[in-house]
Amino acid sequence: MRDELSNYRKVDMYLDYEVIASGSKGNAVRINDVLVDCGIPYNKLKEHLYDVRYLLITHIHSDHVRKGTLNQIKKQFPNITIIGNYQVHEVFGVDLIINAGYELEIEDYIFNAFECEHDVVTYGYYWETEDEETVFYCTDTSNLENVGKELEFDYIFLESNHDFYKLEATREQDFKNGYHPYFSGKRHLSTQQAKEFYLLHRKNREVPFIELHKSERFY
Repeated sequence: MRDELSNYRKVDMYLDYEVIASGSKGNAVRINDVLVDCGIPYNKLKEHLYDVRYLLITHIHSDHVRKGTLNQIKKQFPNITIIGNYQVHEVFGVDLIINAGYELEIEDYIFNAFECEHDVVTYGYYWETEDEETVFYCTDTSNLENVGKELEFDYIFLESNHDFYKLEATREQDFKNGYHPYFSGKRHLSTQQAKEFYLLHRKNREVPFIELHKSERFY
């Protein structure tokens, strides 16, 4: 599936966030001083790094972490603390390993990680800002079964990849060069799943829903 790159910034009362890129071509989202993923070229990311203190990496796929970009961040911005799961650490090396189901408490935040359903070890995250606003971030998963049903959030950044019915219409297509849109798409969260999660886990009606990883073809 081909996903579009996004690039927009929004400043709410308590949160300054920027979707630098989101989709199969690359992912990088800055939320205050936290950057989630670095899957775009360094020269396109550099200008966004000066106020970043923490880099959360979700998984090892190249559209979420580019080796060259990460190496440049380590070299040029050594004060950024890099956090990821054990597989990310094995492949790329991180400063702190985070484990699903356990809190990672550092100077400014307590990060929580949960497992996503994907074809490699993939984590989603949630944490509380200094203004006691809770941020939820998740992309590249087929479901959200590992998120506690009791949890509610002030900001929800969530994969909303495809319309269920549009993707379903491709089920009978043939594979082309090992690719099938239906089976590829089912690795990601549908807009219907994302909106249901949003409605069940928002703290109130004013909670923003920031849709990520939207497919150009099936959204």
